[in-house]
Amino acid sequence: MLSYVLIIAAFLSLSDPQSSGADASAHWGYPDYNENEEFPKWGGICDTGSRQSPINLSLRGAIKGVYEKLEGDNYDKTIKEASMVNTGHSVQLADFDVKLELEGGPLKEDYVLEQIHFHWWSEHTIENIRYPFEMHMVHRNTKYPNMTIATQNKDGLAVLGVLYHASMERNRVIDDILVDFVPIMSSDQINKPIKTKTNFKITELFPAIRSYITYEGSLTTPSCNEAVTWLVVAETFPIAIDQVNAFKALEYESGKTLDNNYRNIQKTNNRAIVIVANDEYSGSGSATRSATSLFTMLAAALLLKYLY
Repeated sequence: MLSYVLIIAAFLSLSDPQSSGADASAHWGYPDYNENEEFPKWGGICDTGSRQSPINLSLRGAIKGVYEKLEGDNYDKTIKEASMVNTGHSVQLADFDVKLELEGGPLKEDYVLEQIHFHWWSEHTIENIRYPFEMHMVHRNTKYPNMTIATQNKDGLAVLGVLYHASMERNRVIDDILVDFVPIMSSDQINKPIKTKTNFKITELFPAIRSYITYEGSLTTPSCNEAVTWLVVAETFPIAIDQVNAFKALEYESGKTLDNNYRNIQKTNNRAIVIVANDEYSGSGSATRSATSLFTMLAAALLLKYLY
């Protein structure tokens, strides 16, 4: 019997890309790959859309883009207040006491950070290789007053994706998030936000946007609206495997833990995959030294294909 939660006919709220109300976990879910389950049909545009995410990132057919620098405003400021919630599908941070914005690059307006959530394993793949962890920073176009309206427009959202590779090096902020996460990990806490005790800077999760890959796509959870400009940072950063495994204790249903929460890879459908390199790089610290360039890995993967 399939252990993932089957889709029940329902209209999902657009207000939160990771949650659809108090009983969100009753409407859709992920397969148990340990039981060789197939990925479920989520319905609607999730199944019929032409610009769905995530996709496989590859140099093959990619083009080079030239834009003004992409920057995160206040990413270096300490966040002292935020909320954390078990959505039934991920751990989500929101309600930041610092206004965090993303601007430049392919973005024509400013985008304000609405929430951060995590996926274990990664949703995007690199030359068909899946990484152990991916963070999504969901930003709303400031010309739209709320997430409901933003998700109904092609330029409504900008999601900054950060991939992490397995390392002996721990991410301090991830450890602190996991401490805060303990009170909300059970299913009876779904959609019951708590205030975090963690103080952190975005630059402690990843130090800078040195270069990135951008394409037009969608939310990776229902309602899968095709309203997202994706910007996947072109370095991976370190995370310890036991940190990743700790997230798998999240319950989506009583007695059932979320062993994985990544969507299967979607068709590219001839969309432009654009590679962009920022001229400046001001990141510092151990995360920077341990960062691995996606460009290097992509080039190496292609070289191996040609050699063998």
